[in-house]
Amino acid sequence: MAAIFASLFTYGFVIAIASIGGVATFIISYLLPAIALFNMANKAGHPYPWLAFIPFAQTYLEFTLPKKQFKVFFVDTDQRSLMAVITLIAANFGTGIIAGLNLIPVLGQLLDVALAVFLAAFNWRKMRDIHVTYGADEEKATIIALIGIFVPLVYSIFLLLEMNNEPDYGFGNFQTKTEEGEYEEVTEETASEE
Repeated sequence: MAAIFASLFTYGFVIAIASIGGVATFIISYLLPAIALFNMANKAGHPYPWLAFIPFAQTYLEFTLPKKQFKVFFVDTDQRSLMAVITLIAANFGTGIIAGLNLIPVLGQLLDVALAVFLAAFNWRKMRDIHVTYGADEEKATIIALIGIFVPLVYSIFLLLEMNNEPDYGFGNFQTKTEEGEYEEVTEETASEE
């Protein structure tokens, strides 16, 4: 009887530790960046800062807050929202598609590696541009983003440190692209029209 209680206690203890670890992971990887991104989007004048609290929309916000050319490998575009959508699709469906291709020797494994490199590079660029937009110099932002890919806590901490900084395009000057080369300042009137 004592052995049963001892094993139940051990399993209960393991479950409790795993639950605490899960809550800590949630706070570090989701909630802290959400709070920081919400503040950053508010300061930038983004019409929808609450996107920071919706998991996939948070990634979209991270891609679109910086107003910089998106350059990674062969990609060089100012369509950051498109890059966000491509990254989300690749991250959520790419692994499943590649798993089916693992039946073909070597091809599946090569595509696994290519997808990992693609996602790491696009996320590195996203993180780097956020840091540069909110005050980090280019070299520091590059290093922070590189470490942040492997240690998300670093990314979260630096977002929290930078959340009160003015974006490089100024407080309240978040802009949306209307036509090629033309930008329109987002105001409450234009945000409500959408």
